[in-house]
Amino acid sequence: MMKKILVAFGTRPEVIKLAPVIEQLSEENVELRVLHTGQHDELADEMLSFFNIKPDYDLKIMKKDQDLFSLTSSLLESVKKVFIHEQPDAVIVQGDTASAYVCALAAFYLTIPVYHVEAGLRSHDLKNPFPEEMFRRQISVMASTHFAPTELAKNHLLSEGYDPGNIFLTGNTIIDALYAIINSGNYKKNKQLVPEKNERFVLVTAHRRENHGEPLEQIMEALLLLLNDFEGFSVIFPAHPSPAVQSVVKDPKFFHERLKILPSLPYFDFLYLLEDADLVLTDSGGIQEEAAALGKNLVVLRSSTERQELVDTGFTKLVGTNTNSIVEESKRLLKQDKNKDTVAVYGDGTAAQKIVGILKNQLKF
Repeated sequence: MMKKILVAFGTRPEVIKLAPVIEQLSEENVELRVLHTGQHDELADEMLSFFNIKPDYDLKIMKKDQDLFSLTSSLLESVKKVFIHEQPDAVIVQGDTASAYVCALAAFYLTIPVYHVEAGLRSHDLKNPFPEEMFRRQISVMASTHFAPTELAKNHLLSEGYDPGNIFLTGNTIIDALYAIINSGNYKKNKQLVPEKNERFVLVTAHRRENHGEPLEQIMEALLLLLNDFEGFSVIFPAHPSPAVQSVVKDPKFFHERLKILPSLPYFDFLYLLEDADLVLTDSGGIQEEAAALGKNLVVLRSSTERQELVDTGFTKLVGTNTNSIVEESKRLLKQDKNKDTVAVYGDGTAAQKIVGILKNQLKF
């Protein structure tokens, strides 16, 4: 009997990282089902279209001002219905989102094997990133097979006592996806985003829950100090639509004519900025990986990271949200060339191929 495999995602980063796996599976002799929980609806549409992914289910789960309690409970009930109806032989989830966690939990409750892409990342701090560190650890407990992107991630899983026979070093599928996007003739760069030709700029993202409030204000103060100390460059900050972020970044006390606060951008537009930036400041996990793949100068606005490989290789530095630390490290990097050697810790762009090869061996299709 043909095996049925269900791939679940809910956010734009999950779509990007699972797209190569979905593409590989679509070429195999399996029944493929795709579930979109819908945390990122419009944001995900661009990538679904680019990768030609048509979800079989779109739960459209997000509601205005929805908290983790209502998201988790409503999502679990909705996913349960899909899984009971489909009865898949395997469920594939990625990373550390609420959608990944709840889909893994639903599969676990129904004794469906869970395959975890990007397994084993650890910050060793349950409050950073919050709640993602807990989500990722709990998915590991429920997963039958772990696809670790790096040696460090694999070693985390081994040290926690997971079966070595079910832990596989694959690389990270973000590299597969980045290669596909950048080499595609359909990837169009929006040059209107940078207002003046050859203008130098710093690209900033900051949206994590633990950075809401005073930490984000400290980040904004650092940006103003940088702009006052350095002429001839701007700061571009695509700001998350969260009210907690918007209320700070649009506060008049943080106004500067060379500080450009933009709405959340389509992924291709953001990637264009990332490729051209002189310096990247971020509290995002995925952007750390993308910056490494593109060889960008990078400062991480967190006190801990689950991408510790980048710190260990000297590619980046954790500065937290202390204003002086951000300014000091940013000034140092702005005096250097904007590009550095890329870091190959995330593989060579064949992660999805390796993952599907392991699935074929385990599920016998």
